[in-house]
Amino acid sequence: MMDALEAAGIQPKDSVAQPKMESLTATERLLLRFYRELQQQDQQVIRQAVEALATGRGCC
Repeated sequence: MMDALEAAGIQPKDSVAQPKMESLTATERLLLRFYRELQQQDQQVIRQAVEALATGRGCC
């Protein structure tokens, strides 16, 4: 499913070594779709919560 790819932007003219892309699981695709349907304010809350969980600082 191609809905998980980000916009390419400007690509360099020379070849650049890139890590191999991993396929997304069905759950990851579902989470991305849910996140993209949120309002910008709600996305910010989710980003803060995930960052807090990842850094062990507690939530929000």
